[in-house]
Amino acid sequence: MSSHAIVARLLDRLHQVRELLGQELLAADANTRFVDALDSMGFVEFLALVAEDYGVPVETIEQAAGRRYGSVGEFAAALDAAGLSFGHNIPPQARSASDGIPASAFRTQKASAWLAATAAKLPANRQPASAINALLHRPPGWLEEHAGIEARYLWGEDDPLDAAAHTAQDCLRQAELSPSAVGALLVTSEAPPLLTGLAAALHARLGLPTGSAALEIGGACTGFLSAVWTAQHLLSDMAAVLVIAIEAPSRWLPLSPTPVGEAAALFGDAAAACLLTAQSVCGNSLYLRDIVLGTDGAAGPLLRVEMAAGRGAELHMDGIALAHRAVRTMAESVQNVCTRNSLAVDQLASVIAHGGNGRMPALLARRLDLRPQQVHSETTRTGNLGSTSLPVAWSARTPSASHPVVWAAVGAGLQWGAALFDART
Repeated sequence: MSSHAIVARLLDRLHQVRELLGQELLAADANTRFVDALDSMGFVEFLALVAEDYGVPVETIEQAAGRRYGSVGEFAAALDAAGLSFGHNIPPQARSASDGIPASAFRTQKASAWLAATAAKLPANRQPASAINALLHRPPGWLEEHAGIEARYLWGEDDPLDAAAHTAQDCLRQAELSPSAVGALLVTSEAPPLLTGLAAALHARLGLPTGSAALEIGGACTGFLSAVWTAQHLLSDMAAVLVIAIEAPSRWLPLSPTPVGEAAALFGDAAAACLLTAQSVCGNSLYLRDIVLGTDGAAGPLLRVEMAAGRGAELHMDGIALAHRAVRTMAESVQNVCTRNSLAVDQLASVIAHGGNGRMPALLARRLDLRPQQVHSETTRTGNLGSTSLPVAWSARTPSASHPVVWAAVGAGLQWGAALFDART
């Protein structure tokens, strides 16, 4: 295929992605620069489509371009010089097969575990995208188009510890259990409202027995799955484990008209909890069939948090590389947990997904060859909620429990995970 024909095909794909994202048509040609035409999530989708056209993994396209993406014409020339030719499309399951979930992903003996109850709480203070755009000195509609986020919620004067305690109490009420039944409390947070003694403070507010352990679990956006993984193992020795996720990034990541200030705008505050039990304690309990976790510390520099010169912290991310790796890794973790349990992805009722931004769930659906409405996330409505994103998304809907459901997340580290729940054992 000639370079002219490659340019034409690339422009078709560029327009297709913009249309998919609900963006207006763009007068583009070979001189159009990708940075002016697509945001990071849109470019991830664009690369996936180009890889389909050539019948190769996305990594092959990236290598051909030397991971340098200037103009459409320059990209076309790089593909032509690499000697690539259009081929047959590859199925979603084969994408990125060269970098799948490693065999070393955690697999241990399972204790019986049931998800007995889930609850979530968003702050009362809603900050719409219009207000965020003004603080960032960006034009109207910028955040919505750039990150697919319509608003976020901020604690303000609210007490996040009280909100988190209320979600845990709600879980106990749903399961009709008293605090004395809780053998351990696991607390996770990416941006905690209290730097030390967070789990102990919540333990006190809940009135848990002094003999109940209170542990803090790391893992950033995957912290909730890490806590569930830990709870499953603890349930071999106790009847119930409470998991609380609590996020207060607005207290650490100030907005400003700078790249780090724009990154801060992606994150919102929230609290959530779930109760895991060794036996089914209510009619709507879901059985935890399996959970997988994985880690690739070499990819940690894709997302870094550094202390700011003044107040707070600064979040630095390699947008395109991080977005591509996040979508790919979440998809592979869903496929992995399904394969381990002799399920096809299309047998799932839904996937509850962590959303780094509002574009990610739709890209994950496409990667898994699922309908967009089968992948659920609240990120568009709330912003990135870190470790609380999965329970918040689950609590926001009333799904059918007749088919398996997977919760999947990826976060800083780089770490990822997926949990498979089912109404049946």
